[in-house]
Amino acid sequence: MTAGPGGAVLLLTAWLDEGALRVRLTAADDLAGPSRPVGVVAGVDDACDTVRRWLQEVAARGGEHA
Repeated sequence: MTAGPGGAVLLLTAWLDEGALRVRLTAADDLAGPSRPVGVVAGVDDACDTVRRWLQEVAARGGEHA
């Protein structure tokens, strides 16, 4: 599946939970389409890894090489 005309979107919601960073990631494959959960992670490194995987998936669906 390729991203729709509006492109793919990733929304990050970050908050502190007893001093620890938490990040919820939600994605949509089209700006007009429904969103889907990608995951909830703890910390900057896990968030960056999850964003990297999502970007690689978007690139793969578009026929690009990440």
